Amino acid sequence: MHRFNAWANRNILAGVRQLTPEQLEEQQDGMYRPVLGVLRHLAQVELGYLSLIRGESSEWMTTGPWNLDQIEAVLEKTGSGLVEVARTSAPDATFHIPWFERDVTVVQGLGQVLTHSINHRADINQWLPRFGVASTQQDYINLVLSEA
Repeated sequence: MHRFNAWANRNILAGVRQLTPEQLEEQQDGMYRPVLGVLRHLAQVELGYLSLIRGESSEWMTTGPWNLDQIEAVLEKTGSGLVEVARTSAPDATFHIPWFERDVTVVQGLGQVLTHSINHRADINQWLPRFGVASTQQDYINLVLSEA
């Protein structure tokens, strides 16, 4: 499923890349953040969970705002990293999530990353037509069919 997540992130980025810089920062009625803000949040959460699961530095939390190129680079890193962690980590291993002040299993953490990213990609995907950009393919079956 994390392979799907990376594929879906690439697809949403392809759609977002069609927006102008002004559209990336525009917050219209019914949007809780601009597209770039939601995409930045998605990338920060993916990188945060990957770093916590790996026991790496949380230095990413103190970096300034990311532009679209930086977000894309982060999502490429998390795409391959989450696939690797899902394949190699003991499912009952735990890690600590400081903002929730609790330990969770790797399986729970990976599940949170998937559902969180799916939610925010869906938000962005439904907003793209407001800016004259077609929604992107986000269904798992499209990945399956593309590999057949």
